Amino acid sequence: MTNERRSDEVNVLAKALDILDRMATDAPCTVAHLCQQTGVTKPAAYRILKTLDQRGYVVRDEVRREYSLGPALYGLSRAARNSTDLVRLARPAMQALSEEFGETVNLGVVSHGQVVYLDAIESVQRLRTTVQIALRDNIHTTALGKTILAAMPEQEVREQLAEADWSPLTPNTLRSADALVADLPHFRAQGYAIDDEENEVGSRCVASSILDSAGRPVAAISVSAPTPRMTDEMLATIGARLVETCKRVGEALT
Repeated sequence: MTNERRSDEVNVLAKALDILDRMATDAPCTVAHLCQQTGVTKPAAYRILKTLDQRGYVVRDEVRREYSLGPALYGLSRAARNSTDLVRLARPAMQALSEEFGETVNLGVVSHGQVVYLDAIESVQRLRTTVQIALRDNIHTTALGKTILAAMPEQEVREQLAEADWSPLTPNTLRSADALVADLPHFRAQGYAIDDEENEVGSRCVASSILDSAGRPVAAISVSAPTPRMTDEMLATIGARLVETCKRVGEALT
C-alpha cells in the first residue's frame, strides 16, 4: 500500500468519525446538516453513510431522509462498558495475586486469533516478565489464550485458531491446531492452562478463565515468571489459586 493511499484511507476514517461524533449530539439529522457541521463534502458523506448504514452503525429514515445512530454502536458501547467493568473488578484480585506470589499478573481477552492484554501488574523483582497494555500476543502460545480456548466450544476454538500465526517462537511452540486442541480437555479439567516456554524462552506462565453466568469465557488472568522461579510445584499452586480467583471475579461480573 502506498503512503498516498494510506493517507486517503485515514482521511476517510477521520471523516466517518466526525460524522458519528456529530450524530451523537444532533441525530436524527440530514446529510446537508452533517456536511455543514463537519465540513465533509456531500459526495463523501453519502459514501460514508451508505457504508455505515450497511454495517449497522447508522440507520436511515427513508421518509424524512434523516440518519440516526444504529444498533451496531450500541453493541460497541456495551462491549466497552463491559471491558471497563472487567478491569475494575479484576484489579483487586490481581493485586492480591501479585502480593501473594510476587510475580507479574496479567488480564487478557481473546480477539481474532490473538490475546489482547487489558491490564497488568508487574513484579517488583529485578528479573521479571513484562507486558504492555493493549499488546497483542499469540493465542496458542500463551496460557491466557489457551485457558480461554479450553472454555470455548470446539467450533469457536477452530475459528480462533484459523486466524492464528503459527510461526514458531521457541522450540516448545505448538505447530498445529490439532496439537493444541488435543491439550484443551486437560486444561479444562484442571481449570487452568500453562505456557511452558512456548511464547518466550526463559518464561513460564499459568492462567485461568473468567466465565460469565452462562459459562462463557470473557477473559483470563495469568501469572508469569522467569522459569527458574516458576517450578512445576509453583505452577500448580498458582494455578489452583487462579481458579478460585477467577471464579470470584466471574461471579462479581453477573
